Amino acid sequence: METPATLTKPLPLLIKVNGELTMMIRLALLLLAFASVAHAGAWPRGKGNGFAMVSLQATAPSLSGPVSYYTSSYVEFGLTDKLTLGSDVGHSVSGNSKALLFLSYPIATLGEKHHFAAEISFGRIAGDTVVRPGLNYGFGFENRIGKGWFTLDSLFEHHIDRGHTDVKADITLGFNHERGFKSILQLQLGKQRGDNGFARLAPSFAMPMGRKMHFELGFSTELRGPKAYGIKAGLWRAF
Repeated sequence: METPATLTKPLPLLIKVNGELTMMIRLALLLLAFASVAHAGAWPRGKGNGFAMVSLQATAPSLSGPVSYYTSSYVEFGLTDKLTLGSDVGHSVSGNSKALLFLSYPIATLGEKHHFAAEISFGRIAGDTVVRPGLNYGFGFENRIGKGWFTLDSLFEHHIDRGHTDVKADITLGFNHERGFKSILQLQLGKQRGDNGFARLAPSFAMPMGRKMHFELGFSTELRGPKAYGIKAGLWRAF
């Protein structure tokens, strides 16, 4: 059964629907050349295996704007069959810039279906030194709709300089379809110190571009927190 170890945890590009689409896709392809790998969550990447994701994002409180843009990349590489090294560069729960390195390691498997992994990150978010532990859970399944996966990924961004912690949790349901197509529904939850937290719904669809690359297109809308809408596109590549 295919698992997200062959996928990225999508941190997608969000793009404005206008004449700039072609330019943004070309920019994403250029940025992809500098990315290296992506997120397998509860499943280890495996020795020598990697994945790359690059993203460009645009969000707005309404169709009339104003529009905010930013780029992100997420990389992973299997140092051993169990130990995964990665980087997370882009934006944090708070929306501020971040650059982190992390290690992930599986800690338990129940009934050969339920997988648990722990990770630890270190780097900078919004100019602060941050330590970010995390716990990931996932399982693969097969039903009438097809083969798929479910994951719950939680992160705790502790700002050492300021002495506070922001939290984030992503709940993801994905399906693998014929000829390599994939559909994904994600609920993104988080809370930064001093705010009431947010909840964001982010469905997307990924289509294959050759044997090892996917192009993802999706949307996002806020369920809780400041109103914001987004359209997203992203590139993943396994190697």
